[in-house]
Amino acid sequence: MKKKIIISISAVIIIALAAIKLYSNQKEVEEKVYKPKKDKKVLVKALPVSKKVLDKSFVYTGTFRPLREVMIVPQASGEIKGVYFNEGDRVAAGQLLAQIDNELFLAQRIAAEASFKNAKLNYKRYEKAAESEGISQMQVDEAWLQLKNAESQLKQLNKNIRLTSIVAPFTGTITLKDVELGATAGKEPIARITDLSQLKLEIAVPESEIMHFEKGATVEIKSDLLAAQTFQGKITYVADRADASHNYLVKVLLDAQQSKHFKAGMYGTAVLGKGLTKEAIIIPRTALLGSAKEPQVFTVKNNIASLKKIKVGRSNGQKIEVVEGLQAGEVVVVSGQINLADRTPVEVIQ
Repeated sequence: MKKKIIISISAVIIIALAAIKLYSNQKEVEEKVYKPKKDKKVLVKALPVSKKVLDKSFVYTGTFRPLREVMIVPQASGEIKGVYFNEGDRVAAGQLLAQIDNELFLAQRIAAEASFKNAKLNYKRYEKAAESEGISQMQVDEAWLQLKNAESQLKQLNKNIRLTSIVAPFTGTITLKDVELGATAGKEPIARITDLSQLKLEIAVPESEIMHFEKGATVEIKSDLLAAQTFQGKITYVADRADASHNYLVKVLLDAQQSKHFKAGMYGTAVLGKGLTKEAIIIPRTALLGSAKEPQVFTVKNNIASLKKIKVGRSNGQKIEVVEGLQAGEVVVVSGQINLADRTPVEVIQ
């Protein structure tokens, strides 16, 4: 029994010593923690706020595309009898690129022309004879029908013959050749023609910002390859329908002179400067405290810093629009907030 009492007393003593040690350590930590003196003023930087228009530059990276580009696909079938272009050639609109065998069509056209000529003469004879009532109106109508059938066959043959001659649809550069003499033309492309006289920068704009892009507006164009130069482009197309990622296609056209500095497939950057809203209270981003859901700022009045809740609107990266919580003329702390608490005395420095 005596042994148990001695053990209990020892345990109590150990616990008491541990508690004293913990209290001593806590007191030592508290003494080391920085506690600003209530009567000492904290140095801060602060600025008066006013109503301004928040300007923002929309910056998007895109790819330069040719003004127009098409794949040349033969609309007639047959053996390729002639190929008159090579990759890299500059061709003019209407220039003959390839010829498909058309001898059968030419032979058929001889017969079709003869049939058309004969049907035309017959119709005129019947029409004249009908004036003297030598033949019936039914015979005249039948002759007119034969004339139209012959005319239709001749037109079809003429079109088939035209389709055997493959020509350039516009002036441009051959950027792909996929045909050789003696090949059989089908429904596969034999060439690609690209109009590089002007380039257009194609960018994807998210739905939240597409309303700032208007057809005809001027846009700055920049490139990492020519970092020291800025070019001007004009918006020629703004998509009415978004893609699967809710982005809208915007095309910015460069003139012929500026297009010479780039090649199709290169990257470029479009910069559109835009005033986002009407006049509103604007503060520097450095003044903002708290979270995105509960933004706050320190305001200064009579050398006392007060913590205020605000509501923010749009931002351009450096500045933020305040839609509620501040009035024009109030002074907002932009630097030194780390040493502040609500109702802290401050001294504003420039």
